[in-house]
Amino acid sequence: MSEVAVLEELQKKRTELENHWSSQLQKEKTLEGDIKALEEKVQAQLQEKIKVQGAALETLESKRKDLERRLKELQEQSASSQTLKEPIMEAAEANEEVQEQLAEMTMKAATNDNAQSQTEETKEKHKEEKKRKWM
Repeated sequence: MSEVAVLEELQKKRTELENHWSSQLQKEKTLEGDIKALEEKVQAQLQEKIKVQGAALETLESKRKDLERRLKELQEQSASSQTLKEPIMEAAEANEEVQEQLAEMTMKAATNDNAQSQTEETKEKHKEEKKRKWM
C-alpha cells in the first residue's frame, strides 16, 4: 500500500475512534443525567415517606399522651375514691360493731327480763303455795 492509502486508512481509523469516543462521552452524559434524575426521584419519595411517617408518629404520640392523661385521671379518681372509701368503711365497721353490741345488750336484757319474770313467777308461786299451806 502506498503511503497515501495508509494515511487515509489511519485518518479513517482515527475518525472512527473519535466518533466512538464522542459516543461514549455522550452516553456518559446521558447516564449521569439519568442517575441524577433517578436520585432526585428517590429523594422525593424518601421525603414523602418521611412526611407520612412523621404524621403517623405525631398521631401515635398524641394518642399516647391522651392515654397517659386518661390513666392519670383514673388513678387520681381511684385514689380519691379510695380516700373516700376508707372513712366509709370505717364508719360501716363501727356501725356493725354498734349493731352487734346492741344485739348483745338486747339479748342480755331479754335474758335478764326473762329471768326476772321467771324469778317473780317463782316467788308468786311460792307465796301461793305458802298461802295454801296456811289455809
